[in-house]
Amino acid sequence: MIVVNATVLSNLASAGKLEILKELFGVVLVPVPVYEEVFRGIEIGYEFLECIEEALKGGDWLKLTSFGEGSREIFRVLLDVVGYGEAAGIAISKERGLTFFSDDKVARKIARENGVKVSGTIGILKVAVEEGKLSIDEANVVLDRMIRGGYRSPVRAIEEVLQCNLRERPWRYR
Repeated sequence: MIVVNATVLSNLASAGKLEILKELFGVVLVPVPVYEEVFRGIEIGYEFLECIEEALKGGDWLKLTSFGEGSREIFRVLLDVVGYGEAAGIAISKERGLTFFSDDKVARKIARENGVKVSGTIGILKVAVEEGKLSIDEANVVLDRMIRGGYRSPVRAIEEVLQCNLRERPWRYR
C-alpha cells in the first residue's frame, strides 16, 4: 500500500499505464485533495485523467482517503510549505507509515524531513522493471509518452536509474 499525489497519477494516466500501480503495490491511496486536483483537470478537458476517476469508482485498488486526527496538525503545518495534495499525502503517509509517491521536489524534501519514505514516477518505472512487470524497452516507451505529455523527467531513459543495478545483477534485466 502506498500514497500518491496528482503528478504521479497524471503521468501514468497520460501514458496509459495507471494500472501498473495496482500490479506493483496492490492498494493505492489517493488523498481527497489529490482527487480534487484530478477532478479539476478532467473538468478543464484533460480526458486522459478519466481513467483515474473510473479506477476510484471501482474502489478495489485505487481508494480515496483522508487523514485522521493524528495527522491533522502536521497537515496544517505542511500547508505553509506545500500544496493541499502534497500536505495531505505527506500527513497520511506519516500517520500510516506508508511511502509517499510524488514528483514535487519540495514535497519530497519535506516528506523526508518528516521521516516519510518517498519515491516518484521514475521510481515506479524502476520497480516495474526490477519486478519484471515491464521490460526496459516498455519502460522507456512509457517514459517517452509521459515526457511527450509534459512530464519534466530527470532522466531520458530508464537505464539511467538502473545502471548500478545492471552492473550488480545484469541477469535481472534481460
